[in-house]
Amino acid sequence: MRQLDQERLLGAYRATRYVIRPHASTDGVEQVLRVGRLHPSLDAALAARGHREWAFLTAWNPGSRPRSKEENQRAQERLVSQLIAGGWGVAPAIGEAEDGSWSEQSLFVPGLPRADAERFGRAHGQVAVLVGRVGGPAELLFCQYDAAP
Repeated sequence: MRQLDQERLLGAYRATRYVIRPHASTDGVEQVLRVGRLHPSLDAALAARGHREWAFLTAWNPGSRPRSKEENQRAQERLVSQLIAGGWGVAPAIGEAEDGSWSEQSLFVPGLPRADAERFGRAHGQVAVLVGRVGGPAELLFCQYDAAP
């Protein structure tokens, strides 16, 4: 991936609002996550349930290349099935541009370790996933590297 494209993508990821819909794992409260920021109310809700880490995942638009809504929904359903089969609880979420120009259905997975988040992200062609630990900032975890010029 070209340096300019990498910088553009990184800027888009940092400008994204990672929204967790109200769910039992968040004390029934919508949470908005941001790269590099702390989220103390989410941390408190997760810690109360014994979770120390989390991941925010999607199967939409692998490689950050747009696909049809139908293709994205099928891929997302596969991801949900894989997570549930692995014993993970999932909460509905959405990643959205600050200006509202795009959005992607997503999932919040309390307790999912970083290594598993990366594995799921890579399996679904994602460039990066958002991960965090209780008490720490939300971080982008890059899943793949495209060395093409």
